Amino acid sequence: MRRPLFGELLSRLVGLSQHDIAEVLADQAISHRRFGEIAMAFQWVRPQEVWQAWWAQLGQSTEEVALPAVGIDTQALGCMPRCLAEEYLVIPIRAYGDQVVLATADSSRARAALHLPVLLNKSIRFVVAPEAQIREAIGALYCHQVN
Repeated sequence: MRRPLFGELLSRLVGLSQHDIAEVLADQAISHRRFGEIAMAFQWVRPQEVWQAWWAQLGQSTEEVALPAVGIDTQALGCMPRCLAEEYLVIPIRAYGDQVVLATADSSRARAALHLPVLLNKSIRFVVAPEAQIREAIGALYCHQVN
């Protein structure tokens, strides 16, 4: 089964037309920005709608990311103490309400998926990132937080 394209998911949420999608894709081919960023720039969608589409997409399959490219919303760090980030080798990259997207190393994903929803009392989706990037992000972003 094919993973739904982000534009398809966003279109289902807000009713983008095929013409709107084509315009975003044309801009994307030139600018290399993400679909949601472009749709927001055109003021066709709101940030929470982009979030809902990404959340739905991550529910279908786990995405591989490079943390420097996807970025980390430092406000999401408040969802998890450093000790859990280190123990489970994960870093929160986005949070909205009771939903959190965690970047994890592939080797630690199963254990994190088993324990963290209960420990954090949150709905969790995962993206996979290189272990070295996760360790570096934990060290840099939790630098002032003591275990």
